[in-house]
Amino acid sequence: MEVDEDISTSNGHASKKSTTTKKDEGNKDHDFYFNFYSSLQNQANMIGDISRTGTYRKAILGNAEVAFKDKIVLDVGAGSGILSYMSAQAGAKEVIALEASSMAEKIEILIKAANAGKNNAHLKDRIRIVRGMVEDEKVQKQVLEHGKVDTIISEPIGVMLLHERMVESFILARDLFLKPDGQLLPSAGHVFFCPFSDEALYNETDQKAQFFNTTLFGTDFKELYPAAREEVFAQPVVGMFPPTSLVSTACTPKSFDFYTCKKEDLLEFSIPVDFVVHRTTLIHGLASWFDLDFYPRVQPTSEDPAWNYPINSTSNWQWMSQESPLNPGPTPNPPNDGLSVTLSTGPSAARTHWQQARLLLPEPLAANKGERLKGLIHFKVNEARSYDLILDLEIDRPGPEFNPNSLKRRAEYQLQQQCFK
Repeated sequence: MEVDEDISTSNGHASKKSTTTKKDEGNKDHDFYFNFYSSLQNQANMIGDISRTGTYRKAILGNAEVAFKDKIVLDVGAGSGILSYMSAQAGAKEVIALEASSMAEKIEILIKAANAGKNNAHLKDRIRIVRGMVEDEKVQKQVLEHGKVDTIISEPIGVMLLHERMVESFILARDLFLKPDGQLLPSAGHVFFCPFSDEALYNETDQKAQFFNTTLFGTDFKELYPAAREEVFAQPVVGMFPPTSLVSTACTPKSFDFYTCKKEDLLEFSIPVDFVVHRTTLIHGLASWFDLDFYPRVQPTSEDPAWNYPINSTSNWQWMSQESPLNPGPTPNPPNDGLSVTLSTGPSAARTHWQQARLLLPEPLAANKGERLKGLIHFKVNEARSYDLILDLEIDRPGPEFNPNSLKRRAEYQLQQQCFK
């Protein structure tokens, strides 16, 4: 759910009425994380990400027959409720909108109006709101009021896929609430890395630290320069970059199958990287992005060309040419065996609110065309809903016997301390 810089209730099936828990029991908005997602403007930023929201819509409606029609669906971290509403459009019998922030109260406003017959007939008596966190035992009982669910939908994703650690809650929800043969959307995530060269970004970052490498208002601050430099280079840089800044091909991604992975798999892990450098250059760090896959548990054996339409409409698809991207028209009939959909956040894909991330090396590595760059990226969760990263890189170049390879770099990062470029 991470966004860019621009920026329980329970009841029976009969009425689907919703009430929220008392604020002194359920209000998490004092926490910055929950306060952030309680803002309608921040929700608008995510809904307005056409690549993100359009892909989710395609995945939900394209899997209507296998995952939503006449099913009980759980939306984990429902936010504005947009995925819950799409699930109802796909024919869900009941959608449980699980949301911990006060955004649950905004969902309730829409649902009360729908249940009263004012508008949104597709939502009438179909949405049940549960206020709280997956980890709360009271919440768990409320979600399970009518048994386990057929499908879980969620947008638990942050920078580098895992920032904010919401994927852990998604996996816990799977273990607690999903039927053995149930469906998960998204179904898998893949984290990519590739070396890049960007002298301007490197110099700009170094210049931030240089501020302290002088006398300020009569006091010599130079002793703070090493600490300032360590701080700025430990910040992942979030933003878009041109694919031409990449100096190799992305290596095999680190993949997480959400149907099978365990919470422990997310807490600490390492990603080996191995690249062949395409041109002689200074390597200033590693760039990162991720892909999300959506598919039913039994993957489709056929493909309907009608569903190959682009998320962002073009003149080649006349039936989409007059549509508003925020209110697209009907989709084709859903395939009987479901649909596989991929959302990419890479530098060659359409922009998303996640953008991409870059890890800058405090000291660049000089590489010649054709040389190998090898290393390891170690991820470990921290208490800031994020990860501490250690990056080890080296150029695979023979050297003197007493120093077989001096072209090594180690850098440490705090994924939550992002800066935006």
